[in-house]
Amino acid sequence: MPPFELTATDFRQFGEPSGTFCLITGEAGRDTFRCRPGDGYQRVLPMTLPAGAALADLLTDEIPADAHVLVACPGQFLDSPAPEVLGKRKLAVLPAGSTPLTTAQVRYYLTAAARTDAGSQDLAAGLFFERVERTDRLLVVDDDTGSEAEFDHTAGDCVWNQQAGVLSPGEQQLAPGGKIGVMPAEINTFDASARLLGLNGTLTLSGWPIVHRSDDPGDAPEQKRLFSELASLVAHPVQLTVVAGVIEAVTTADSAAGPAVEALDRLLGEDPRYRVVWELGFGLNTDMDALPANCGPNEVYGARSGVVHLGLGITPHTRFALAFLCPRSSLLTADATAVLGRRLDTYRGRMNRVSRASCGCH
Repeated sequence: MPPFELTATDFRQFGEPSGTFCLITGEAGRDTFRCRPGDGYQRVLPMTLPAGAALADLLTDEIPADAHVLVACPGQFLDSPAPEVLGKRKLAVLPAGSTPLTTAQVRYYLTAAARTDAGSQDLAAGLFFERVERTDRLLVVDDDTGSEAEFDHTAGDCVWNQQAGVLSPGEQQLAPGGKIGVMPAEINTFDASARLLGLNGTLTLSGWPIVHRSDDPGDAPEQKRLFSELASLVAHPVQLTVVAGVIEAVTTADSAAGPAVEALDRLLGEDPRYRVVWELGFGLNTDMDALPANCGPNEVYGARSGVVHLGLGITPHTRFALAFLCPRSSLLTADATAVLGRRLDTYRGRMNRVSRASCGCH
């Protein structure tokens, strides 16, 4: 198969092209991808990250201090470099280690990253935060099942993280980009006592699940089995009853959702940490589809007007980290103004962007 052709200037999340564009692949992908600079970059620097090597070391030793860096290393687990290591570089990473991605899937997500309109994501994120800041109380509703959960984002500690829009020097982001999330602690930490205290009510899970694992290859068979059990959620919804950010019950009115209910009940019984809703997330990427498989990059999927998703667990503290897309749900303000999701009439205006500089593990 001939190498997959990429053009550096297509990746608009890096902003204005200049200097060096660096494409880092794993050893298996060394001859799989080819990247040309396009207009604006002086050169493309192809690099290979050996299995087991640290991305931070490669950045420090080999990559120019102001480079724009795209990383696609399927099957390799990567830790986000510290700010002092990243320096003024801009970094975008395809999350391709914690879930199994085929070559075709990697190509699809890189193509999606190249066509993602980062400027429009900036505007969408700004509008999102503007609406959220106007109200203390948000609602997550599913019109098909009638479920409703309230989220008071002023209760307790909340950390908002943006993985969307145009990168500034020293920032790192997922590729494709397009996600906002709120958590009870910093993204790279785990506090067993942290809670989204303001989250109460019933949430409906109704889309493709994502099952992340850590770097222990022995977990791969169980990861595959767990995803298979949870995949019934696509057609058969399940409800979670949440009190102060903790799951109290898993229920369904659809008997065909039995495998998913049983799998969730088993996880909650085996490790109570899965009961904590670790992230309430919002996918903003409207330039891609969610692939029908266990694919980590699905997490940024935004359908037409944004997608709510839920995160449970965090590796390596828990054996798996789970994300559930909820494409039928909508996020509303207390006065029923649509912020994101099915009820939102598509709109883009001139808004500000809020950015954070870390994106965890991939």
